[in-house]
Amino acid sequence: MMQDIAHQRNGFDLTPEELAEWYLKLQNVGRVHNINLVTPEHVVPQVVLSILAARDMGLNLPIVYNTSSFDSLESLELLDGLVDIYLPDFKVWKSSTSKRLLKAESYAEAAKESIKAMHAQVGDLCFTSDGIAKKGVLLRHLVMPGKEDEGREIMKWLAENVSKDLYVHIMEQYHPDAHVGKKKRGANDAEGGGGEVRYADINRAVTDEELGSVKEAAIQAGLWRFCEVNEHGGFHL
Repeated sequence: MMQDIAHQRNGFDLTPEELAEWYLKLQNVGRVHNINLVTPEHVVPQVVLSILAARDMGLNLPIVYNTSSFDSLESLELLDGLVDIYLPDFKVWKSSTSKRLLKAESYAEAAKESIKAMHAQVGDLCFTSDGIAKKGVLLRHLVMPGKEDEGREIMKWLAENVSKDLYVHIMEQYHPDAHVGKKKRGANDAEGGGGEVRYADINRAVTDEELGSVKEAAIQAGLWRFCEVNEHGGFHL
């Protein structure tokens, strides 16, 4: 479902003030537990203005910043004191992998800086007495087929450089979709021969062994706070 949404060009423009009004509708009519901003890295100034306006209007819900971690430190500085819960991904470790799959060779270096900055702002994830996430960082890593060595390195780095009390969601739901299984365009396309699959190495599901390898590395590194499978969206919202 998320892939279908992500590859459509649906939506409409809002000013920061209009977006703030939507936050208030979600709070007062929808009775939600938080405001979850998904991949807003490219519109941080507008997001900041919307949060400030919403607070003036009476918003008192936690703000969740749901990000790929390809953030600039400057944008995170703007969010300091405005975001309650950071929900960052740490996708891959090797620059060669991020260059090929994410089209961003410097992804891991940016993610390291961003995640440390997020944690410095809000700390380890904490909850209300009834189990609702209140403040802190929840780090997500989607285990990729054949990339479990990168997941192990990420877990080790997190434990050594962020916090051993970091709340971590090691995700297993990778499914090849979008452009992963498509064939490269080639000379034989006109004859219907097609070509090689573009991303053949990740055109499969993750194995239990790959997932277990990353989880074991996390435990060995000293991480211990993991999402349970029955927690919706990684934690209770």
